[in-house]
Formats: sequence, C-alpha cells, structure tokens
Amino acid sequence: MSAQLDARWLPERSLNSPDARGAIAELGRNLTQAGFINRFGRLQIDDESDSALAELALGKYIDVALAVDLLGGPQSLVALVETGLATITEERRFSLSFEVLSDGKAMAILPFLDLSPEVPLDSVYAGSDTWLLRDQAWKYALHGKRAIDLGTGTGLVASFLTSRYEIVIATDINQRAAQTAQLSRELLPDPAKSRMHVVENDVASGIRRGSFDFACVNAPWVPAHRAIGRIYSEGGQTGFELPRRFILEGAELLAPDGIFIALCAELSFTNGFNPLRELLGTLEQRGFATFIDPTPAPHPFHTAATATAETLSGIETARHVTVIVQRKAT
Repeated sequence: MSAQLDARWLPERSLNSPDARGAIAELGRNLTQAGFINRFGRLQIDDESDSALAELALGKYIDVALAVDLLGGPQSLVALVETGLATITEERRFSLSFEVLSDGKAMAILPFLDLSPEVPLDSVYAGSDTWLLRDQAWKYALHGKRAIDLGTGTGLVASFLTSRYEIVIATDINQRAAQTAQLSRELLPDPAKSRMHVVENDVASGIRRGSFDFACVNAPWVPAHRAIGRIYSEGGQTGFELPRRFILEGAELLAPDGIFIALCAELSFTNGFNPLRELLGTLEQRGFATFIDPTPAPHPFHTAATATAETLSGIETARHVTVIVQRKAT
C-alpha cells in the first residue's frame, strides 16, 4: 500500500470521516498518557519506550505496524491516508501530515507547510507568539465559566482554556484554520472536548456581547506590504487596523469583571500619534480598565517589530505587547 500527501492541507475531508476522527482521538489519548510535550523547541515524553509515539506526533516516519497499534487499527490508517492526513511509503513507513503541539494541558494540530510552490495565503499558523498568548492566558484567565479565543488558528489556546472554563468558543475567519481547530478538538479527552466549540467567524460578528468572562486574540499585526495577503499575519495598511477591530469588538464581549487580552504591536509615529494608546483612551472613557504589558526581550517578535518600524513610512518605534482590557463591575 502506498500513497502521497495532497499538495494542500484540506482538513474538511477528515472531519467527515468517523475513522479519521477516531484515529486522532486515539492519538490524543496515547499522547496524554505518555506525558508528551512539544512546545516550540522543548520536547519531552515520560518513557523512552514511547519514542515511536513521539516520532509519530512530530510527523516523522515510523513502521506501519507501530502506527497501527498507536492509532487504533489498520482502518484508522486507511482513513488518515484517504483523507490526506497521512502517507504510507512503499517501504511501509507511515507519517502524519502534521505535528502535535502540546504543553501537558493543551494539544493542537499544526499542519506542515503546504507542498505547493508558494505558501498559500490561508495557511494555518502557530509560532512563538502562539505560546506567548497561551502563557498570558495562564496569567490573566483566572475566573468565570465562559471564554472565547478569537482568531484561534490551530485551536491551541482554546484547548488550554478548556482546563479552566466550562464553555470555550474558538473562532477564525480562515476556513482551514477553523477546520484545523476542530481536528485539534478531537485530541482532547472527552470532558474537555465537550467544552470546546469551534465556529468560522469574522472577529466577533454575531457573538452575544457581555457574555464572556475571558476573551483573547493573537491579532495579526504585520503591515500589508510585508504580510503579502496572508490571513494569519496581515493587520492592515499599518498593521494596527485589524488589531484595533479585535480590541474594540473583543472588549464588548466581556461580562462585568471580564478580562480581554490581545497580542499586537504598539506603533508610535513621528508626529506623536500612537493609535493603540488612543484606542485604550477611548475604552477607558467607556468604563473599561486598560493596561499594556510589553513583551519581554529577547522574544523573536522584537526583531519583527523593529523590521516593521524600518519599512513603514512615518513610524518612529514599534514594539510587541499584550493589551489587557477589563470591564469594570457595575
């Protein structure tokens, strides 16, 4: 039996296959039991005897017989291959078309870059800032029952929030990202899986205001001339237009005492204009409390922010920050 990966990541077919979803669920159970961690360069597993499982979760080739045991049987492998989530070589080596991100509390699927000559504009993204948002959520997501992760991408942060909240909504305008987050949901144990709900949605459109105790977003903030149309990174002409919308709409989702956090860039122009601080001033006039938490060096996004300042006309400085907004109790 042999098969090749499709050139594009198309998770919808897998979502429509009970066998493929079951294989992902079995993978999640095994990874949880093995204490698997794959967090931006940190790899850990409790027992060396589970090394084949770790290699499988990293998207490396393993023997087909081992994959059968780890994924719930031969029918599971067939389903994954037929739906484009895996490949089998003529040498009977099996690999997944994604890796599993995990920190022990959260798990998510990160597809490998599409095999087409150019990276598609609707690619699914996770990077060091994804983990930064997860860490900031750990810091600020402290109370309540309902949470929402806007622009969820892989669903990693939403997955983490299921450990603290009874209801977690994950949204993304990118259809492939929303479908990937739905697949990531299959990795979770049943109690957490039942708490996470994924919808394809534009920022907070149509979502009931005043109904969440915690909301968060890793807002795309790269200027259009640098993002080249990629959905996961483009923040508008200056890079702040889309974060501005996320912050405004995200704040309105908050229940009394609710907290919203957003990762974005703070831009300062040579004429003294600072759009982020102006926006936060507007929110404070509406009764919200606000705070800016600068991203500590040497985070990789300091370099990216500096590059933004160097290539965008009229910018004096740019820095990566977390914005915290709290709706005051009435």
